[in-house]
Amino acid sequence: MKKIVGIMAAAAIATSVFAADIAAATKISGKLFDYDADKTLSLFTERNDSHDYAQPNFTMSISDDKAGATVKITTNNYGGNTYSAPAVTTQTIWFKPVDALKITVGDYDIALNKEQIDWTESKTALGGKGFLASVNVEGLGIDFGIEANEQYWIKKADGVDASLTPFFVKASYGADFGTIGGFAKITLTAAQPAKAAVPGKGFYLDEEDGQIKKNKDTPATPAVDAKKDILFGAGYRNNFSGVDAFLNVVADLTEKLDWVRPELYAGGSADAFGYQLFVAPLIYTNSDLNKDAECEVVAKVTYAMDGFTPYAYFKDANLLAKDFAATVKLGATGSVGAMGWNAWVQLDIADKTAFSVPFELTMSF
Repeated sequence: MKKIVGIMAAAAIATSVFAADIAAATKISGKLFDYDADKTLSLFTERNDSHDYAQPNFTMSISDDKAGATVKITTNNYGGNTYSAPAVTTQTIWFKPVDALKITVGDYDIALNKEQIDWTESKTALGGKGFLASVNVEGLGIDFGIEANEQYWIKKADGVDASLTPFFVKASYGADFGTIGGFAKITLTAAQPAKAAVPGKGFYLDEEDGQIKKNKDTPATPAVDAKKDILFGAGYRNNFSGVDAFLNVVADLTEKLDWVRPELYAGGSADAFGYQLFVAPLIYTNSDLNKDAECEVVAKVTYAMDGFTPYAYFKDANLLAKDFAATVKLGATGSVGAMGWNAWVQLDIADKTAFSVPFELTMSF
């Protein structure tokens, strides 16, 4: 009887698992050719590592109507082929106690509006690790997230004000006129009282020279004032006759307004021709560290052909800088069966120009 019950339980678990949607993807990248700024010529390297969290080595997700999970595995490579760091795993589990409420624990990716060329350029990115609550009702969306990865969101020592790790509130509303939204991300660091020097007590054995030595004094530390940092912004997004576009205005405030940056994105297509443009000038800055006015520009054009799509890509982190520096890519994407491929010629233009031919192979299943 126990054996029959066990078989029935296993069958029920298997049925519930296979009723869910399961998807996975993996990626391998490398370079066919490289000529760097130091005039070193290299041929053929394959890399299983990736420090790009937007495109990790391996992604697996499983979900149904009420809950789901995603695991992403990314590695960091140091020194080319000589050393590869252990895998970095990000995990997310979400569930819906009710249809309108979604709770996410782990890694989350939220933004006011995100450009769709590199997917990582916006200052409105609110991604983090911790807890996220999302409510969606009749076009109104509200997200509340707190970063609490390996640390407590609220922490208060005896006699010291409480400190809070970053948290944010984001709201948006979508209707026929488009989508409007706004957010505020707040970090509060508690004031720390001054601490007097403490004389070292006791002795220890120095294993290097075998001598008995007195423990060092603990130096005095000055008082630290409380600090707050508020990143905030608003945005509008709509589709204008086939052109997807948004405008964000983002600012950062500590003791006073630090900087203000608008972000403009537009993307669309005309027959086989596709285009995308992201422009983000820094229109106000309070920092003496940034003497040049920033103007970030990312652009991409594509042309869909039978079996593959050639493209051209341009990126300049500061188009107004005194010294010109940019990345230019000329490449193509396509597929062979279920495998996707991407290969391009890349120019990294600065004082010295580097030339390379990278590639990426991806498989989704």
